[in-house]
Amino acid sequence: MPEYVPILKSKPAEIWAWCNSTPAVTSKSRVLFEVVPSTTKRGPIYDFISRISRNWPTGSVMTVDSRSVNQPSSGVWAIAESLRQRIIPVCPVVRLDDSPQILSEVNAACALHSEGACLRLGSEDRDPDPCVTKSQVDILLQVIGLNTTEIDLLIDFKVIGSERDGARCVPLAISMLQWAAKTGSWRRVTVASGAFPQRISDLSTGMATSVPRFDADFFSQVVSASGNIQPDYGDYGINYPIIGPVIPRSPNPNLRYTEGLVWQVDREAKLLPGNESFFTICERVVQSGYRAGANYSAGDEEIERCSQGIGGAGTATQWLSYGTSHHLATIADRLTNLGAP
Repeated sequence: MPEYVPILKSKPAEIWAWCNSTPAVTSKSRVLFEVVPSTTKRGPIYDFISRISRNWPTGSVMTVDSRSVNQPSSGVWAIAESLRQRIIPVCPVVRLDDSPQILSEVNAACALHSEGACLRLGSEDRDPDPCVTKSQVDILLQVIGLNTTEIDLLIDFKVIGSERDGARCVPLAISMLQWAAKTGSWRRVTVASGAFPQRISDLSTGMATSVPRFDADFFSQVVSASGNIQPDYGDYGINYPIIGPVIPRSPNPNLRYTEGLVWQVDREAKLLPGNESFFTICERVVQSGYRAGANYSAGDEEIERCSQGIGGAGTATQWLSYGTSHHLATIADRLTNLGAP
């Protein structure tokens, strides 16, 4: 069965969701955290480390991508060293176009943690390239002091926002898997993408709107056409894949609830004080036919609480954390029992 590789942002909501996942989720998943920009004085690396050091799941290795950190150093070594002190094992992300400084830090981080590295192919503006040569890979591996058996290969297509995107990328994904098979004996190979929309503000309020999980359909098409090469499944949870600028906002109460091959995105107008319209959303979910039950995930437990109007309604951070928690449990469950996301 494919393993699950959730690609999450280093924000409180997604960190809470992962750290409150059950062993049934964490034991079958390999999380990757992307360090995102920060508006605080201490900066994104400090914020990430301070958030992540609490309640980390025992035995879970953290793959970390700090590419978006806008500093002289990407922070690979600072993160690796700090998390080593907190007994959190780290697997750093590396790219073929990384600078000598970053490669040096990756080398040191790998030596410190002995968890290998993750080679990430594909970017915000480019699909993964099957024309990458074996010599390019060999040079990179020599610099960081590893071989392919110590590398998780991440073939990342970023946004699959429509059936057309999926149809375009399926042949390329198959070519990339064939390239991977010829290039080396990789520790693991993952095909990743995300389909959650960039905005939900145009969706209706007072009801749930079904949003297709094009990323899941894309992966299933790749697997069915790829023969003996069976990759693991990566997605971006219930977030848009591309990291954007930090924009303070106060959205309408909303919940992104994964159900099968769709997201049920439920929104409410701010009709009640203190975001209490979120209670209305949760009551609607609990009464729906797609509710998973309070014991399904930590997020579902909070949704059940809110449906009863107990405690606070929270803010956008809590709403995202509840939805992400449910999503992680759902995908791990589907991969285990269905063999598909």
